[in-house]
Order: sequence, then C-alpha cells, then structure tokens
Amino acid sequence: MVPTTGAVGGLAGLLEPWANFYSDHRWLQTTLIFVHLSGIFLGGGFAIAADRDTFIAMQNARLSGQIRHLGKIRSIHKPIMLGLALALGSGFLLFLADVKELSGSAVFWVKMVLLGALLTNGYLLKHTEETMNAGDPDSPRLWNRLWKISLASMVLWLAVILAGTLLTAG
Repeated sequence: MVPTTGAVGGLAGLLEPWANFYSDHRWLQTTLIFVHLSGIFLGGGFAIAADRDTFIAMQNARLSGQIRHLGKIRSIHKPIMLGLALALGSGFLLFLADVKELSGSAVFWVKMVLLGALLTNGYLLKHTEETMNAGDPDSPRLWNRLWKISLASMVLWLAVILAGTLLTAG
C-alpha cells in the first residue's frame, strides 16, 4: 500500500533538514550512491558467483564436490549479508532524502517487493543448505530445490538492479 499524501507530506516535512543537507552536499550524494552500488555489487557479485558454482556442482555428480560446494555456500553468506547491509542502509538514507518522490513511484515499490523476494529467497537458500549439511547432502530433491533457488537468486539480483536503474532514469 502506498502511503497517503498527508502522511508522506508530514514525513517529508520532518525529514526536510536531511533532504536539504543531502541536496546541498554533492560529496554526500556521491558517497551514498557509491556505498549503495558497492553493497549491491558486493552482495550480488558473491551471490551470483555462488549461484553459478551451484549449477557447476550439480553437473558434477560426485558427492565430494557437492559437499565441498555446500561448505562454500555456508562461507559466502557473510559477504552477501555485508553487501545487503550496505545497500539497505544507504538505500534507506537515499529514500529519506526524497520521500515525496520515491513514495509515489511505482518503480520504487516494485524494487522493494523484489528486495523482499530476494531476502526471502536468501532465507530459503540458507535453510536448504543447512538441511543438506545436517545429514542429507546427496538428496536429489534438495539439490533440485537449491538449483531453483540459485536461478531465482540470479534473476532477482538482476531485477533489483534493473529497478534501481529505472528509478535513476526518471
């Protein structure tokens, strides 16, 4: 649900000092956009590389290679979460600098839905990886689920980037 105009106007009024500070300082705009993009590239880059490795591990029918890959997936969560934290934190500050414009943008809300889907997909990936590591590393059903989650991850990361690009294009 898109916030009502009155609520948005009130929030924009409260945030006017931040919005003015942001718009008056080019270095701040550059820094926040850099941090936002860096977070997306860090998180998305590690995630897409891990997704690619999942596809490769599935082609390799050797259980030892698949178990190694599960260990790799476990270790990749931290840099992805760091990237997401950078992107979410800076994205929130960017939103606060332009509440009126962004809250009325359908593209912004699509990006938020995509982000929610990406976070849900990440949770499903972590849960599937933990289930496999807990005693079922060669389950065809779980490897099939992991393949689908990896494919969704690639699509969602790219869709989030596309939505962000559309936001900046006006």
